[in-house]
Amino acid sequence: MISKYLNPYKYWNKALFQWKKMRYDLAHTRMIERRKFDKAGFQYDESLKKLESILRELGKPDFCLQRGMGSIHWVLFCSISHVSSIENILEIGTFDGETAQLLSKIFPNSNVTTIDLPDDDPIFSRTYQREDAKSREEFRERQKKHLSDTRITFLSKNSFFLPDLVRKKFDLIWIDGGHLYPAIAWDICNAYHLCNPGGWIMCDDVITNSNGLRDGYVSPDSYEILEYIKERTKDEVSYFLKRESPEWSADPKKRKFVAVMRKS
Repeated sequence: MISKYLNPYKYWNKALFQWKKMRYDLAHTRMIERRKFDKAGFQYDESLKKLESILRELGKPDFCLQRGMGSIHWVLFCSISHVSSIENILEIGTFDGETAQLLSKIFPNSNVTTIDLPDDDPIFSRTYQREDAKSREEFRERQKKHLSDTRITFLSKNSFFLPDLVRKKFDLIWIDGGHLYPAIAWDICNAYHLCNPGGWIMCDDVITNSNGLRDGYVSPDSYEILEYIKERTKDEVSYFLKRESPEWSADPKKRKFVAVMRKS
């Protein structure tokens, strides 16, 4: 009974994390991350300015106030909008549709195709607190609202069947479905083959530490696959820190990145 409530490992892990936060150099991290933008030919400040304008249009807080919700991929989308002409966008992993909505605003002349699990897929009801009928109904209502733009096409299907559902290629593909084997393997593979030459492939929640966090939602699997493709295609992959704050990135094993690849 004592060990249940006074688990020494629990307090040790908490103390260890606080120590990591104290040693975390936020200014140095930001400098490294801005250099990544420069190396990729992106302009961080200009992209952030565009993002802030769109967030205000959608009635959402500024990027710096988003806390755990804001992610660098929003800024990266805006960066790509400044350097490439994007006609067709594919999103793998719609969730509640907020990212598809954001993409439609950042790329106002583009069509967005987004795919996610149908209600009868076994994974759907087991994840993101969608077990009961009321939760699922509320979730679908939020999703429907966010996908209301006529330029957004929603495919209610497991992404395993994606090659049978689309007959075109895309200029930007955002991968944010399952992050574990086997789903992440076919999602990245399908994305590569469905991407136009010169197009962009981006992947969320990449754990680059081979001994990093592995749970029901994230793992190092996507990193392993991306590096496999990189070695065989010579297409470079850049990894941008998803969130820079110490609360999210002080622990190297839990640090998440957004991968960006431009297909040659």
